[in-house]
Amino acid sequence: MDLLEQFTASTSPDQEIILRDVDDFIKWETHQGEVEFNPRTSDDVAIRTYLLKCYVRGVNRSSLNRIAASLEYFYTWLKTNGWIIESPFDLFDLKRAFLDRKKSLPAHEAFPGQPNEQEIARLRALNRLAESTNQSLDVKTMLTGTLETMLGVMTLNTAWISFKSDNGILEPPAGPLPEHGFFLAAAYNLPPSLEKSGRHFLKRPPECHCQQLLRTGQLRRGVNVVECSRLQDAMEGKENNGGLLFHASVPIAINNQVIGVMNFAAEEWQLLSASDLQFLTAGAKQLGSALERAHLYDLVRTEHARLEEELDLARKMQVSLFPDKLPEIAGYSLAAFWQPARETSGDYYNVFRLPGGRWGFIVADVCGKGAPAALRMAMAHSLIRERVENEPSPAALLMQVNRVLCEQDMDMQFVTSFYGILDPENATLKYALAGHPPPFLREASGQVKKLSGRGIAMGINFDALYEDNNLALAPGDSLVAFTDGVTDASNPANRTYELSHLKAVIGSAPAQAGDLLKHVQGTLIDWVKESPRSDDITLLAIGRMQISKPTDDINGVVDTREMENI
Repeated sequence: MDLLEQFTASTSPDQEIILRDVDDFIKWETHQGEVEFNPRTSDDVAIRTYLLKCYVRGVNRSSLNRIAASLEYFYTWLKTNGWIIESPFDLFDLKRAFLDRKKSLPAHEAFPGQPNEQEIARLRALNRLAESTNQSLDVKTMLTGTLETMLGVMTLNTAWISFKSDNGILEPPAGPLPEHGFFLAAAYNLPPSLEKSGRHFLKRPPECHCQQLLRTGQLRRGVNVVECSRLQDAMEGKENNGGLLFHASVPIAINNQVIGVMNFAAEEWQLLSASDLQFLTAGAKQLGSALERAHLYDLVRTEHARLEEELDLARKMQVSLFPDKLPEIAGYSLAAFWQPARETSGDYYNVFRLPGGRWGFIVADVCGKGAPAALRMAMAHSLIRERVENEPSPAALLMQVNRVLCEQDMDMQFVTSFYGILDPENATLKYALAGHPPPFLREASGQVKKLSGRGIAMGINFDALYEDNNLALAPGDSLVAFTDGVTDASNPANRTYELSHLKAVIGSAPAQAGDLLKHVQGTLIDWVKESPRSDDITLLAIGRMQISKPTDDINGVVDTREMENI
């Protein structure tokens, strides 16, 4: 036997009118049986809203009093039979609106006129609200702006918003979570009683009446008949409420999940019209959508900041793999330039001090760009770094690194490389290539030659072989190693820099390594202009000094990583 059947069985034949009134109320509350009726002590909102709807439909005063008496009888029976702990009629004066006909009349109409005029006015108001939310830079600003806009439209003065602690949009204030599970998210033009002591009456537990309705799922639409327990508490403490005692309440939801409640306070018994409530409900839905957008934007912004921080850290870590400064080698000039296309790079160069006064020079390029390429390059750096001092053969070193890379899951991120060992005393350079563009040799005469050598990129074939090549450096000779980002650099006409252009530029450049690289960099800047960079760029120059009168910079060491960007 369901609840209504039990109640029917408890009544006498002369109470048929009570049964009819209760049945009509339950049908209205359950949307004609679409949802289950579950009576609660906090049903005062439902009762008041139902009585107001009856009044708006033209039910006379005596009939309204009868319906209220029938519902009071029903809720008293529910309490007596253990369905609820307290009757809402015991806690609230639910007949107040109908004891005085003057006070029972709707006292507020924000959208006067004919229905079509009301609809146009509501749409304009919602457009104002949309403009307000779209201009907000953060959630708190959005909430305060929404209250200000809606109060202006409604010609009311005071409002506030409470959020559930676990709303997922706005973090509660620092400190322990509120015991009642709600915190004050925004407020506008509060009376002195509610502003007092850091808004104590709005923040303190236990939950107020509207918060209880929200938590129990009973606040599903805008209602204008919620007695404010916060204001009542303040009034009992003889505080100045500014004449406020009641408020309309409307739930705020995101993806069908209720996260908070907006309260619009009114003086004494000021009923909002159906048009007003419709606007409040639509405004709350619009705010919910805006909050969701703002939340997604905040997530994206936070994730972007996190990625920026990680990329900055990755860049700093990558830069730490490069030499702090190029070494001074008597009788030789050195210069280097490195510029990533993104925050991090797959390009790499380094200079290693080797036993016997020799020096190791490497320029390498991982297929790809950005963080994945940088991580692969960091791996390659560690593999090279741990072998350079013990391996006198560039070809053997590249073969060892290749085999380790082939054993890894390189995901097609192969590594090209030029590695050479300079013997300054004998002015010789032993080098090997692994799928890398051969460096150019600029002779003292200005003639430019491409070095010979072959070998596939590392990380492709475990059994790949590499060969050592020997080069003698005469006084005035300069060697320029580079990555394909140089020759692939595009101008606004989408033409690439090309090997032939680079060769000609090197031939027309000064012999000293620093001046040579500055000359190449200048032509690259003129070539690329404002075109976006599509690849990392790395240049390394090694020049044997010509015997001449002493200069202040006899070794000619230049590190151009800090030069003007291309």
